[in-house]
Amino acid sequence: MIGSLMRYIESKADEYVEDLRKLCRQPSVSAQGVGIEECAELLRELMEEAGISARVYPVKEGNPVVLGEVRGGKEKNGCIGFYNHYDVQPPEPLELWETPPFEAAIRDGKIYARGVSDNKGNVMARIEAVKAVRDVLGEVPIDLKFLVEGEEEVGSPHLPNFVKGHAHLLKADGYIWEGDGVDEKNRPVITLGAKGIIYVEFRARGAKRDAHSSSAPLIPNPAWRLVWALSTIKGPDEKIRIPGWYDDVVEPSDVERKLLEEAPFEEEEKKRELGLKEFLGGLKGFEALKALYFSPTATICGLDAGYKGPGAKTVLPCEAVAKMDFRLVEAQKPRKLLKMLREHLDREGFSDIEVVSYSGYEPAKTSPSDPFARYFIETVEKVYGNKPVVLPTTAGTSPIYTIRNWMGIPVASGGGVGYPRSNVHAPNENIRIEDYIRSIKFVATLITSYKPERLRKTAEKG
Repeated sequence: MIGSLMRYIESKADEYVEDLRKLCRQPSVSAQGVGIEECAELLRELMEEAGISARVYPVKEGNPVVLGEVRGGKEKNGCIGFYNHYDVQPPEPLELWETPPFEAAIRDGKIYARGVSDNKGNVMARIEAVKAVRDVLGEVPIDLKFLVEGEEEVGSPHLPNFVKGHAHLLKADGYIWEGDGVDEKNRPVITLGAKGIIYVEFRARGAKRDAHSSSAPLIPNPAWRLVWALSTIKGPDEKIRIPGWYDDVVEPSDVERKLLEEAPFEEEEKKRELGLKEFLGGLKGFEALKALYFSPTATICGLDAGYKGPGAKTVLPCEAVAKMDFRLVEAQKPRKLLKMLREHLDREGFSDIEVVSYSGYEPAKTSPSDPFARYFIETVEKVYGNKPVVLPTTAGTSPIYTIRNWMGIPVASGGGVGYPRSNVHAPNENIRIEDYIRSIKFVATLITSYKPERLRKTAEKG
């Protein structure tokens, strides 16, 4: 059965490619509000054509969410959920694209389009897998849920409330997140979690307008106020100086440490690529990976004050702004840490610095020993014919916590369409067609071989 299904998918490759190109030709830039409603409706149509019952849910002051469902007929057969997003990053700078970003051109066995890797290729691979299974078997043997949002690229501001209000529609045995792809050596990559985040903006104000710098002995300079405030947050030793910031940090488990020790890490190649002689603090090997995936961070993302044009201008700015993100690890809580940040600045004498919070995500992880995670890992290895690289979490952030933490559902990411030169968020974003077709095969295998009773037995054995 699996063999005939795989052959069928190969025979339909051209059709699947055209479906993906159709979705990629529809702009859906959340940051600019371009094409969002149209893309949500197109996605609903593509899902319906594949036999997925789909509905577009409007979101007050936000972008619509598309929910899809497949009824496998018998509840005991289990249910798998999929999370994706249909919004994409802005395509600029346009002049760096070899072909227009929404043309979905094909060159050298690759599809080039904004969003083709992040994340339209993955959502279409899952839709096409459902279509293929239905065509070959006549029905999908298990229940499926599809959660596809339109604001991931702007921080998913409305997803938490949407999940809270629609949790009854989202229940599943496990969720497959966006979908990691393969690494430099074509090894499939699986991630089982994500860091949390707090993203803030600091604002310091002085006089009501810019002044001549000769007035510096009399007029406070908000740029200096901001620099002094920032220096209290993090020291040259790269440690966050806010008291209690590390209190809730959880060290990696023995299983997670083993995964990091086994994970390939081309550190010399990475340093050459970035033009670095060494990583911060001279970190290498396991310690570098541990810092990357299990350490909180405090990063200045942008600074703005005064004159920044050519030549000189002796100005004393009236305002200074800094943007920072703080990455969080298990089991840090965004709201608690945001309060600690405010209290820290007040203690240090910077109560005049305004703190504006833009987003706050909880960190979330699924244990590598979880039966659903183990099934997922085994299926990836089966389809790819290669032992996957399993990472306990990512260094980045995703709204996984809405499903993992709030609903208690295991989450894993893998079997996706990306590869190291996909140019995600950059000009000439692309995927290899062979990776796209393989991803369809993976999802088809996943939903046709899923046996919840096998997972229960695995859990009982520990």
